[in-house]
Formats: sequence, structure tokens, C-alpha cells
Amino acid sequence: MCTLGLPIITMNLNRTLIFLYLLFAGIYNLSAQTLPAKTTWEAQSMGLNLTLHIGEDSLTKEKRITLDVPQQAIINLKASIINFSGDSLRLFFKTMQSNYIAKFNTDKTELSGNWGQNGVYELLKFKRVATKPELKRPQTPKPPFPYSEENVLYYNKDKSIRYGATLTIPKSEKKVPAVILITGSGLQDRDESLAGHQPFWVIADHLSRNGIAVLRVDDRSIGETTGNIINATSADFANDVLVGVNYLKNRADIDVKHIGLLGHSEGGMIAPIAAVQSKDVAFIICLAGVGIKGEDITIKQFSDGSRKAHLSEEYITRMTALFSGMINLANQYTNYTDDSELKPAFAKFMEAWLKQQPVQFLNDAGFQGENGKNYINQLAGNIYSPWERYFNAYDPATTLGKITIPVLALNGSKDTQVSAKENLAGFDSLLTSAGNKHFKTMVMPGLNHLFQHAGTGETNEYAKIEETISPEVLDIITKWIQKYGR
Repeated sequence: MCTLGLPIITMNLNRTLIFLYLLFAGIYNLSAQTLPAKTTWEAQSMGLNLTLHIGEDSLTKEKRITLDVPQQAIINLKASIINFSGDSLRLFFKTMQSNYIAKFNTDKTELSGNWGQNGVYELLKFKRVATKPELKRPQTPKPPFPYSEENVLYYNKDKSIRYGATLTIPKSEKKVPAVILITGSGLQDRDESLAGHQPFWVIADHLSRNGIAVLRVDDRSIGETTGNIINATSADFANDVLVGVNYLKNRADIDVKHIGLLGHSEGGMIAPIAAVQSKDVAFIICLAGVGIKGEDITIKQFSDGSRKAHLSEEYITRMTALFSGMINLANQYTNYTDDSELKPAFAKFMEAWLKQQPVQFLNDAGFQGENGKNYINQLAGNIYSPWERYFNAYDPATTLGKITIPVLALNGSKDTQVSAKENLAGFDSLLTSAGNKHFKTMVMPGLNHLFQHAGTGETNEYAKIEETISPEVLDIITKWIQKYGR
């Protein structure tokens, strides 16, 4: 889910698009002859370890540059745009809305330049190091497959959005039940690629081996899917899911009475939003889904993260009051795309809040001077973005409180992003109040947000763990669908 921290690279958990990459404007101009061949480059910034991999796509033979930030579970994030000229290199990472403009030194052992994100730039220097071995991912599916696999394209009603997806279908003479997989927050591909893992591919493979068709879809503006992302919210993504439901309804090989939704993280919030709008959704599975108000999750993530960073209780108390005030203010303005009234209201609120804070605190928190203004503007950009405002205002009572179809909700006991205790309690309470007789909630011992067996559960472990998703979770999902999805 989304975070409120402001490192140079924010984790792929927020769909807000703030930085406009005008410098690149669709340019793709890569010289394979002069760009260093397969190499690895490392840098450090604000306590984060960054690694660039320059190599070659095994299929297209085109040059490929990827980024790793293990502490933020970013592994093999592909540069969307690569421009190389002489000794200069320009990269753009679409899913983070970040760009890097740099130059190689004479012997191409160093790469130095400016990293830009959210309108803020910082000098970042990479040094060439020995190429590291590829990560082991034993659960990644390998052919031959005992099911058919189709790459499909379909459109929404007015043809304004094209969806690129993969449909895996069991070999059967009968119509089969189907599940649409819904990714978590951030711009993600159909496999929900994260930290070098492809959990949605693993889930799809397991389900289709057990008689269940699976549709996994690229998010808006990623892969083969088009669509505007700048002002999009979870409600828009729920509409995207319903387009997928309609696509499956029109296939002769799908049992239209048994089409379900499986969402992870924000996807576990989107699934109920979609389900309350359609009688065609037969069941829901929420993995690390949202069972409490979005605002409560945002504040808890901030406070938990601050304590793990050993920040003072005074800092946490004062900043929590700031975030809560900003969120409450944003909730008063329901037009997400027009901030003409919100911006001056925010400026007035911040002026009042700053006057109430001790000078020493403002100095320690970095709110003084030009850097302080940039920091404040970044906070505003995050909290007042359309996606963030919708998420913080979300109340699951408006969805889970109305759902009577079968629901399965799982959370890992070591999930540090969407805590199991509060969110599963929310599912229990709201589904009970809805009169739902067919729901089950489970805490999965020792599992993290990705449902891997974990040590601490922190995000910096995701890439280190070879397991993509617990086999026990795969079995629970499969057996539950076989019971309620047929």
C-alpha cells in the first residue's frame, strides 16, 4: 500500500504521476555499439543501495537497463526509455516516474548525474562492479504447461482503453470457472512483478493446473494496456476489472456463473469495490486486503515505519497530527481533479501548523529554508494526489458491509504493510454485519506482505527470499475456489 516517507526513490506503492518527463518525450535512441556491454553499477543514497544492470534482452536482443533497490523491494525494474549519446545516458523509469541524466567517465568505470523524482533532483554516482549472479526463483513456471495460454486484447465500452492480458485455460471439454487477478498499488505488469518475483504468474500456473482459468492483466499505461493514469483512483481500477469480467462473460469456454476476483494489497480493496457494482462476480479472494479505513492504514504505516527508524515519539506525534490534518482537509474536497480550492486551503493549514511547532523541531525535521519548502510540497503532492485522496477517504463499510457472495481473506502475520490483526478484524465485522454466511478469514503464520515465509517481514527481505509465494497459500486458494467457485 502507499507510504508517506520521502526517500529519493519511493517504493512502487503509489500511482500518483507528478513528474512529467518532457525531456524524453517518447525518445528511444540506444547505441548498442558504444554503451557498455553486460555490466553492473552500484550507488548509495540516503541509506539505500541502488544497482543498475546493463544487459541485453534474451528475446529481442535489444539493450536492457534495470534498477534494483532491495530495501524498497524493487528488483529488475526496467527502464521504460533509454537514450544514449556519446558519453551521456538518460533513463526514465515509468512506474516510479523517475529519471536519471548522467555521463560516463573516460574509461566507463563511473556514471555520474542527477536523479529526478517528484520534481526534486539529487546527484547520484554509480561505480562499475563485478556482475552479480541472477536471483534464484524456483517457483517461476517453466514449460511445458498442461493448459493453454493466450495473450489477449480487449477494450472498454467506448474503446478509450485497450487491455493487454494473459488468459490461462485448463484443457477441459466443459466450461471452467475463472479468476481475474488484481495487482496491488503502483504501476505493475500482469505478473505483478516485484522484487524479482512474479507472484501472479505463479498463482495463475497453480490455479490453471487445477482446473481454474486465470486472467491476469497489465495495469493502465503498462505493457499492452493503455489508459490515463494521472487522475485515476481505485474506483477507476475497479471499472477496469469489470471490463475484464465482461470479456470473460463473452467467452464460450468460461463458466459465466463462476467468475471471481483475486486481489492483492490494493487489489484486495479494488475487488470489493468492483463486486458491489456487478451481479456477475461470484466470489472474492483478498490477499492482504483492506479491512479498515484507508486513512488508518496510512497513519499506521507512518508511525510503525518511524518507530523502526528510531525516530522520537515527539516527532511521530507532531507529524501524525500533520498528516491527519492534511488528510482530513483533503477529504472535504471531493473533486479529485480540481485542486484550485484545495491548494490555498492547504497553504493556510500549513502556515498555522508551522507556527505551532517549536523552532528546534522544525530544524530537526527539515522544515526550515528552501529544503523545508520542497519537503512540504512533496508531502502535499503525495497526500493530495487523486489516488491518495481516494485511498485515504476509503471506508470498507461501503463495500464489505454490502457483500454477501463468498469471500476469502488472508493476511500474513509478519505483514509490515497491511497488518493482519486490524484488517482481518474489519473483514470479520463488516461481512458479519452484511449477513454474509460464506466468508473465511485466516492469519497465515510467518508470512509477509507477499505471502513468503519471512524473518522480519520487512520489505528489504522480499528480494532475498527465493520463495515467491507460500505453497500452503496456493493450496488454500485453490481448494476454496474449488468449493465456492463451481
